[in-house]
Amino acid sequence: MENIHLEIAKLIGAPINTKLPVPVELAAIADTFTAEAGEHVYQYSKVDNEADYILDVDSDGKITVIKKTPLGDTALTFKHWNSRLEYVLVSDVLDNPDTAVLARKKAGITRGMDKREIKAILDAIEVASAPTYPDNVNIPSRDATSGEDLYDVVIAMKQQVEDYGDDYALLVGTDVKAKMDTYDKDNVATFRYRIGLLDELKKAGINVIYKMFGKIDEGSGEVALFNASHMILVARNSRIAEGKPIKFIRRKISADLAKLMGADVDNTQRAVMVNPVPVQVNFDGTNSNVLGYGVYGFESLAFFISNPLAIVKSDASLAIV
Repeated sequence: MENIHLEIAKLIGAPINTKLPVPVELAAIADTFTAEAGEHVYQYSKVDNEADYILDVDSDGKITVIKKTPLGDTALTFKHWNSRLEYVLVSDVLDNPDTAVLARKKAGITRGMDKREIKAILDAIEVASAPTYPDNVNIPSRDATSGEDLYDVVIAMKQQVEDYGDDYALLVGTDVKAKMDTYDKDNVATFRYRIGLLDELKKAGINVIYKMFGKIDEGSGEVALFNASHMILVARNSRIAEGKPIKFIRRKISADLAKLMGADVDNTQRAVMVNPVPVQVNFDGTNSNVLGYGVYGFESLAFFISNPLAIVKSDASLAIV
């Protein structure tokens, strides 16, 4: 009874974090590769879109001869991304039950890099820029027009790419997904036969629909991963090129380099480093050592869209009003 005054406290669960992970796996729309340190990676600079040319045999047996020029290539430039260095004071950890603060920050770095990768690919699809694309073919668009509904637009998107591939994944913004969820009820008064939007899309080979939600801060404030009223359809099984239409490469971080950096490297080739005590912090232009430890992350990557004809994008604003 001599310790009856001792207060015992327990924290149940973990603090809520509203920064949800990205709802789509990169591997669903892109083939992934790794490159060794210093290794150069190239892409074809053009799509080979010349028509197949077959002739009747000439009556004299002559063979038509034409010179062909190999397609050029372009070296990919790797992007290097790092997180902020986030630190916590040792004294704050000792005096606070929230001892897992940096473990959550470490998980948050991985989550943030997932989002940054997906956003970079979505941005590249929405806005063409070299050397992300071959320079002689662009990703087609199929925007909604007045009087069309979502079924009209998605089927038109599918018809635009079905000559180039199948096994479709549909990426949709939050407003589009909300309209899909209420599609049958919204149109019940005008249906002359039951559509069943999701069932009909599945019959058309669109088996996977990803709702693209979430935000990320790239250094100038939070921005959405994807426009809420936009859609992207990806034909993942191409008929004219090997594999998926997007290629994604991460630079390998060797065990020796990871050891020199004091980093843990996961199977996605991301390095997460724990900065030991003390941590240098800049106070009004002066660096000072503080009794704390920190965590930050780094990765090196490149990607390109090898088959733009297997992707179609859409602004569906007029179909979801």
